Amino acid sequence: LASLVYPSATHSRFEHSLGVVDIADRMMQAVNKKKATEAYDKRDIVEARLAALLHDCGHGPFSHASEFVYDKMSPELAEVRSEDEEKFGGASGHEILAYLIVTSDRFKILWQDICKKYDPAREDFLYDPSKVEWERVGHMIVGAESASCPKYLCQIINGPFDADKFDYILRDGYFSGLVTSVDIDRLAVSLDLHRQPNTPQELCMDIAGATILEQLLFSKMLLFSSMYHHHKVRAAFRKLVLLFTEARRLNLRLGGADLSSAVGFLKLDDYNVMAFAPQNSRLGSIAAAIRDRRLPQRVLVIDRETLSDNGSRVEWVRIGASPEKISKLESDIASGAKLNQGDVFVDFPPEPGVYKTAKFSMIKRSPTSPLIPLDGLYPVGGWLSGYEQFRFRSYILGPADSEEAVANSAKNAFARRGISIDWDIASQLAKWERR
Repeated sequence: LASLVYPSATHSRFEHSLGVVDIADRMMQAVNKKKATEAYDKRDIVEARLAALLHDCGHGPFSHASEFVYDKMSPELAEVRSEDEEKFGGASGHEILAYLIVTSDRFKILWQDICKKYDPAREDFLYDPSKVEWERVGHMIVGAESASCPKYLCQIINGPFDADKFDYILRDGYFSGLVTSVDIDRLAVSLDLHRQPNTPQELCMDIAGATILEQLLFSKMLLFSSMYHHHKVRAAFRKLVLLFTEARRLNLRLGGADLSSAVGFLKLDDYNVMAFAPQNSRLGSIAAAIRDRRLPQRVLVIDRETLSDNGSRVEWVRIGASPEKISKLESDIASGAKLNQGDVFVDFPPEPGVYKTAKFSMIKRSPTSPLIPLDGLYPVGGWLSGYEQFRFRSYILGPADSEEAVANSAKNAFARRGISIDWDIASQLAKWERR
């Protein structure tokens, strides 16, 4: 943390882990170069750096897998959202927890302890660290503008094209081997601030820089179709969700952490979960399957081609929108295949998260013309619609060597729901041969 305020305290071994911080810096400096007076002052830069570094500190073990559980089932998060809908209504569970962490009295004490280790008289500091306003940092994390934290500052950390999006698109592409391309260097000449009548000043791209956002969206769609929605990724995700859900159902404490509360997840990391799970036979078997990569197999692939008619497609979408309907279908298929609850998964991957970028990324065509959203220039809505129709796939997942039993049970369960499927194609896409 200190290295973000005191440049002389930064070490090269640490810099490599600060991709999102570096990109946030570049974005603010790019805007400042275009302005006669700095849009982002030293205080903004330091606090935005801190928000960039800490924006994910509310994540629990296995990141979005644990968030999927506590975000839906923790009453305290629902209470926080209801108390301040304007601030937290659009924030995810881990963002709310991160806000609560960095604005807590305990965290402020920790920060003051860090500040005491450095002498402002001899350090080349950007901004007096003892004066950091953590409420502003929290507002950036949840993307909620306020009187002290303007919209264009929040957008650097949590906006339609924020630093984190550029960072994880490039990082995930690199580590997965997929070719993702976003011209970060072009940000220096494309980013700007713009104010329309009766609206707050906001971050925008000039017309030439719109291609950067197009690259961002294309890369994101590629990652969804090739990695985030890959059946093995989804199978591992569902197993992890099952582990956390079972721990809550059985009222078990992993390493003493009470998972009935979202805060309980913050006491664990990935290694804790895998180490403590074997203390219960049910959780231990799930953890062992994840560790040994004994994941559920594709039994059926459900997409536009395998659903035989429009009525079946409509009913399938209706099931996918209801966790209760999904759970009931999983139970029916498992029962018909003589398997246990939790052996069969009906998996609906989430919709690719491109809507916010497309709808709220603002493009400046000229200094005097009004801003227009990105989807006013490119048919982003058409891309998403095309993905949903031709690339989106949902899965019936089951244990290895039980494909035939699960497929036959699914066929009966689907028939009772009026869903007609081409079973040969659905099983061939799953790459196993029906006997």
